[in-house]
Amino acid sequence: MPYLQDVVGVTPERSSAQGSTRAKTVGTLAKAPSVPTRDGIGKSSYIDGLLDEIRRLKSQNAQSAPSSIRDDVSQITTQTNTSSYIGNKVTTPSSGRGGSDNEEPSEAATLEVRPWFMNANVFRTPILISEVADAAFTTRFRQVISDPEEPQPKHILRLNYAPDKELMTLVKSDIPWPTPSRSRFLVEVALKYVSRRYHVVRRSSIMENLEQSIHNPSWGDLMLRSKLWALFAIGELYSTRSIPSERDFPGMAYFAKASRILGLLDERPGTDSIEIMLLLSFYSLVLNRRYSAFVMSGTAMRMAIVMGLHLNIPESQLRDPDLREHRKRLFWTTYIFDRVWASKLGHPSAIQDNDIGVDLPSEPVVGQTFGADFDDAAYHIANLRLAALVTKTVRSIYGQRNQGDATLSTRVQQALKDLRAWVEDLPAHLQIDNPDSGPKPISLHLSFNQCAILATRPILLHILRTQVASWPSSSPVTDAQVPASAITLSEACIRCARHSIRLLTDSWIDGSFATFDYFYTQYLFSALTILAASSLLDGPESRSDREAFEESARFLSQLRDAGNFAAQEYCHHVDVMKADLDKVYAKRMGLALGEQHTRGLAAEDVSSRFTGVGSAMSQFGPAPMLPAHTTAGMALTEPSLEELLAQPVLDLQFLEASFYDDHQGLYWPDFSTENWNDLA
Repeated sequence: MPYLQDVVGVTPERSSAQGSTRAKTVGTLAKAPSVPTRDGIGKSSYIDGLLDEIRRLKSQNAQSAPSSIRDDVSQITTQTNTSSYIGNKVTTPSSGRGGSDNEEPSEAATLEVRPWFMNANVFRTPILISEVADAAFTTRFRQVISDPEEPQPKHILRLNYAPDKELMTLVKSDIPWPTPSRSRFLVEVALKYVSRRYHVVRRSSIMENLEQSIHNPSWGDLMLRSKLWALFAIGELYSTRSIPSERDFPGMAYFAKASRILGLLDERPGTDSIEIMLLLSFYSLVLNRRYSAFVMSGTAMRMAIVMGLHLNIPESQLRDPDLREHRKRLFWTTYIFDRVWASKLGHPSAIQDNDIGVDLPSEPVVGQTFGADFDDAAYHIANLRLAALVTKTVRSIYGQRNQGDATLSTRVQQALKDLRAWVEDLPAHLQIDNPDSGPKPISLHLSFNQCAILATRPILLHILRTQVASWPSSSPVTDAQVPASAITLSEACIRCARHSIRLLTDSWIDGSFATFDYFYTQYLFSALTILAASSLLDGPESRSDREAFEESARFLSQLRDAGNFAAQEYCHHVDVMKADLDKVYAKRMGLALGEQHTRGLAAEDVSSRFTGVGSAMSQFGPAPMLPAHTTAGMALTEPSLEELLAQPVLDLQFLEASFYDDHQGLYWPDFSTENWNDLA
């Protein structure tokens, strides 16, 4: 019995760490001395000794394990003598790799966020959730304002999306080709809405292919027909205002038909393959299938790399200027999809900027045969540069890799400087105050506002956390607790949210907000969450922000009732957020749990006792109301913020300590996954 004999030779370990004990036990299996087993006495003593050793190890491991996942932070962050955790990485003092790997990481230099996985029985594997996601921020916001004596609010899983089974059924079904008039209408609608923001297909080529398919039903291969199926899906989507049921979701049957192309990947992909992948990715977002959209955009980028679209092709090898321009613009659209889709999920992008060597889009040359296929190059350049800034912001503030010596304060400051520079470089026709600007700049400026919100909302949440910690005290929060610089940054976040709500409302009024538009729906949800936080800060505009939040929630519910998948998901978060806010309002007014306040104060008197951060905000004066026509950069050109961005170093040390305590999480140190396992 060589194996059993080796086990007996295990010597007791002094370390109290469970993982260390197991590792050392395994490591001694091959080195343990043998035990004599020639007679029954020897065997009996051997077995007794083995059982005693097993009981001792079980007892030792049980004592070393934490009594509860929700133990005090000091217990969670206790370090053993052999290893220490820095975020999601383990560093060992005995490591001898040399160089920078041996340097002790600075707490202010990197934001190491432990991956947030949610366990749920309805899925086969835990789900990775990024802190950058709007739904994740909403959960964090609810945790901040929740009663610490009650169970911590749980994250709500995304269950509102087109299911795989239904799509697979549609793929196998017989979908008729639309009539000539219907097909022309659907393609025109699709080209109008897709080309408004991106360059995916060439109009001249699509219309030619469409006419050939009408006059010759057997025309075309699977690739070309799949592209038209995808355009039919998008056209039906944007030409529909509401649906009677989810089974009648516009364009989904056409989308399923086009998705058959995914069953076979070209060994030598062409531009048609990339165009189809981008169209399917675009439509997948509308189905609220964000992961599928992300995978498709990444696949499109890899196809582009295989084709060499990320590099300039010599004119001697491709003389057609239209084809060369189409290759450039198609790559940059793929770049935008890859960057923006990844940033929404907090995932890495498929290509690094230093691997790109292709020129930016250019204006058509006079006399160019198909110059109408390529519209405003300045818009596409601004769009791709903003996509790059979004990625940079997410990596800088929410990323898990080492940020060097840059503190969080420095990175937030740099992100806002980059955004302000982007606004300053916009040509006049892309400014919102231009009466002839049209819907294109609206989309750009909404994306800009969302990027600014991503950069600043962690600071807003920390300020709110400080405010909540001071309740029910009526004394204002001091500068030592929340410096003026942090308040200025949070005000920029709130102004961007107000501006987004105004732009979205105007877009709904003039009809440019499509019922099933994923991006506008997301921007609406992101902005109304910021307004909910602002309504609790007791600033000069807190009451109007609360009213705007409630009105925006009604707006979102209209989109939900119309069949918008993303709105259905977000409304679940809004419903629980409104319930939590009502509890906070009731508690602050002395009506918690339905009990009448016993002090006999009027509601206005009670409300006036809670000043908190709002009094600190008021020292800058009331936040100016945004005019009807404004630029997206107005929130970043407010005098106090301009002065702040000009400072070499921001005074945000109160945030640095809170962000980086033991590197447990982005928003607070006690990062427990205990409360993320169930559906709310």
